[in-house]
Amino acid sequence: MPNGSWDSHLHVLDQVRFPPIPGSYEFSTYTAWDATIEETRLGCSHMVLIQPSVYGNDNTLLIDTLKAFGPDRALGVIVFDVANTSTAQLQEWNDLGVRGVRLNFQSTGDAPPARELRDMMQRYADAIRPFPWVLQIYIAMKDIPGIEPVIPDIGVKVAIDHLGHPDTPKTNNSGPALDPHSLSGFDSMLRLLEGNNAWVKVSAVYRLSKAPGPLYTDLDPVILELFKAAPSRLVYASDWPHTRFEGLDIKPWTSHLLDLTNGNVQLRDQLFKENAQELWGGDTTIASSARP
Repeated sequence: MPNGSWDSHLHVLDQVRFPPIPGSYEFSTYTAWDATIEETRLGCSHMVLIQPSVYGNDNTLLIDTLKAFGPDRALGVIVFDVANTSTAQLQEWNDLGVRGVRLNFQSTGDAPPARELRDMMQRYADAIRPFPWVLQIYIAMKDIPGIEPVIPDIGVKVAIDHLGHPDTPKTNNSGPALDPHSLSGFDSMLRLLEGNNAWVKVSAVYRLSKAPGPLYTDLDPVILELFKAAPSRLVYASDWPHTRFEGLDIKPWTSHLLDLTNGNVQLRDQLFKENAQELWGGDTTIASSARP
């Protein structure tokens, strides 16, 4: 790992002090101390804590954890109701190290129709635009074409979770390697990455892969094509503590990801450090990436 590496997606959870909302999946407790141990083991100096779906709009645990770490070590992405959250509240969260809001429809499986989703993204973008925040979205890759029209002119940075969550086919060791362009929505995602305000998290391959771990090599063609097409728009993330896959060790895949950079130091530094610095810091607004 390069010095100063970032992990752009992990969670803290505490089932005792902060019980989940009804209907959530089961999970164990993973504290700020546990996160520190894991990030040290992976070699990451900076982390971005993501509000997990099990807590809904209650960001208390995440905010408490940001206070414990401080913004030099950890930033956060929260969830809130845009219709009932004041600018003053957003400012308070911003001062504590919050740098984004997450719209998560893949975990719940209830993505709205494309027009409704575009309108929702616009409302959240309008709310966070005064701050250096990211609009983070988790939907299936096949649904990305439906939001493609709104992103170039939305006026904020946009992060797409978990490689865009492609629907990968079952592996066939004797057949040809996966063609990423055959995946529904992949080319739409690439077009977004050609602009100046969209990033993709290289993460959660174990949730997507049809191949055995720990390397999940069926997704290598997707990652390599992203390396080729958009090296400055990718950020590494561990997705720790791997809820619903508890006990999984992401370090072998992280080492494999380093190997996939094939000794390209510039690409390695972009993936693990420089792109994250640009995504989570930088200007408060993003100019339109629309082409004339």
